[in-house]
Amino acid sequence: MKLFKKLLMSGEEELFSKLAKHVDLSLKSMLIVERLLKGDIKDHEMESLIVEVITYEKHGDKIAAELTEMVTHGAVPVALLGDIEFLIDRIDDILDLTYFIAMEYSRAFRTGISRTEHARSMYKEILKVTVIAAKALETLKEELEIALEDFNKLQELDDVIDVYEDRVDEMKNAILDKLYSLGPEISAITFNHLLEMVKSLDTIVDACEDASHLLIRVISSMRY
Repeated sequence: MKLFKKLLMSGEEELFSKLAKHVDLSLKSMLIVERLLKGDIKDHEMESLIVEVITYEKHGDKIAAELTEMVTHGAVPVALLGDIEFLIDRIDDILDLTYFIAMEYSRAFRTGISRTEHARSMYKEILKVTVIAAKALETLKEELEIALEDFNKLQELDDVIDVYEDRVDEMKNAILDKLYSLGPEISAITFNHLLEMVKSLDTIVDACEDASHLLIRVISSMRY
């Protein structure tokens, strides 16, 4: 029985390790988004950074495919299958959205939208959200790394992510209030560009919270 449990745990260790690597890709992409929003990027640097984000996204797709294959081949107990599949999906969503934000900024950069006065002003506010989003990703990565070792620490980190999510909600609402107040002064394309970036960042931190809660539920089930 102990040998069976050890074999089962080794599969879950590999699963959580791969998930942590996937989150790390999102974190690296988010740090690039932070750099983009600071607005000190040259044309040649922009292309290099976007290629880097695209590479992370493709690597994430490969990890997600490997995770799906592991799950379908019995790496986790059947009882945990639904939660594990949802956990993989939410973590994959995070990288997809971070990729979307980087691409959205790239389009704004190419068309000159990113250099308008109102866009630069709003980017300063959105940048503050990316900092919190990066912290949430760092915390989620740590959760996955210690999930099988320290349940109490896992619960503490889950609480931290809840605080980050609440903070981002407040920041999002303040940014949207400011954005809508600028409505008559900016073009529709600029408005939509900024709106999509804010909404995507909010969804990323929501997904971090969802993934954290799912992880707690999975580990709790494994303990009994």
